[in-house]
Amino acid sequence: MKVRTSSVVAACALVVMLGPAAAAEGNPEPAVTGLTEAPASTTAPAAININYIQYGVAFTGEFVTSPGPLCDSVPAGKPAPPCILGSGGGVAVRVGWRSAGPWLFGGAYELSKQSPNSLYRLAILQQLRGEARYYIHTGRDTTPYLSGGGGFAGYGNEGGLDTLGFAAFASIGTETQISRRTVFGVGLAYRLLYLQGYQDPAGNDRAAGVSQMLGFDLLLEARDPL
Repeated sequence: MKVRTSSVVAACALVVMLGPAAAAEGNPEPAVTGLTEAPASTTAPAAININYIQYGVAFTGEFVTSPGPLCDSVPAGKPAPPCILGSGGGVAVRVGWRSAGPWLFGGAYELSKQSPNSLYRLAILQQLRGEARYYIHTGRDTTPYLSGGGGFAGYGNEGGLDTLGFAAFASIGTETQISRRTVFGVGLAYRLLYLQGYQDPAGNDRAAGVSQMLGFDLLLEARDPL
């Protein structure tokens, strides 16, 4: 009787000991792993407390609002010749230094095909400008800016320079960050071109003076931290 009682007690003790292990084997608890940080978003805003090189291209429109003496001056006793400087469009390349503050200083080269009213085979307006932008930080992906600058301009047939002069502009625009190092922008500019007088291929005398234009830019630019 004592042997049987001892066997029962031993069997119960064995069940009690093996019970938790079996339960754990049948229903394993998930392993506890260390916490990991989520990967940084590739569209996180670029830091504004460091300097960048910013560069890119733009599709441009140059709309002549007043050609000035280049087209308006008419020699006495002669019919008015066609205007040699009409509206057009082209491309521009830019590169600049973006400060840790609100400023960007750089330069741009623009080449645009203008309408010459058949007086040129391929009328090309070239501009080489120094530019400055002042950004108005809003804490958002889209940042407005004010811009201005000036430089040199040349106009002629098929990339030639029949006349040279100066260019100046003031503009407003916005810049939207589409990735950490890439921005898309839109700008609207008011331009003044002073071009020297010359004689066009048809023999018409073109007087020196100031032409007025509205410029429209669609920009795609990249940033590289310094």
